Amino acid sequence: MRNPQSQPQTQPPVQPQSQSLAQPQSQPSSQRPLQRSTRPQEWPTAWDSPETNGAGTEGSTGEQSRQWRALPPRVKRVWLLNQAIATVVVLACCAAAVAVCLINDWWGFWPGLIIGVVAAVDIVSLAVQPLQTAYQYAFNRFAIGERELVLKKGWLLRSTTTVPFNRVQHVDTKQGPVLRAFDLMAVIVHTAVGEHTIEALDVDEAQRVVELITARVLAAKEDL
Repeated sequence: MRNPQSQPQTQPPVQPQSQSLAQPQSQPSSQRPLQRSTRPQEWPTAWDSPETNGAGTEGSTGEQSRQWRALPPRVKRVWLLNQAIATVVVLACCAAAVAVCLINDWWGFWPGLIIGVVAAVDIVSLAVQPLQTAYQYAFNRFAIGERELVLKKGWLLRSTTTVPFNRVQHVDTKQGPVLRAFDLMAVIVHTAVGEHTIEALDVDEAQRVVELITARVLAAKEDL
């Protein structure tokens, strides 16, 4: 007898059962109360970590280590613009001198040599200004200690000046047209023998520096 061939039986498709997964509602986590900072208000917040501006610490003045501060990078454009303005003024004066010599028939070897040397030196100064600006910015620093202000300036001929706070008479700010164009301000420290200038700072930082130096000058004079 021949076995009948088994035919595949089709099973009805299984309907997927939708399961509703109830997700637990997230409850807001309790926030910790904000703690008031115990940082002295006289010390600017941006100065607490010297790594933020590329400067380091050196030495120690009292309880706090000396923190060297760099000038804002925009000061490099200020130096370049000042040199360009000075070059234009000098070249204009040279042109006026040439015109006066020609009008009055004074032109000769020596007037031409002097005017030519002055113009050449001025043009060379403008040409090397980018290199000078790079070196000058890398060296120029200032540090505000507990009892003194220390300034580093120069590029080829460098100098370090220490200004004791008990010698300071008053502190003020200065902002010319070029500094105002770049939103910068200079801080000037006056003593009996002269002035010492932090060439350019952000406007807000310059105000904080004036307040900080003034407070430490008063504290230094009270200790005398």
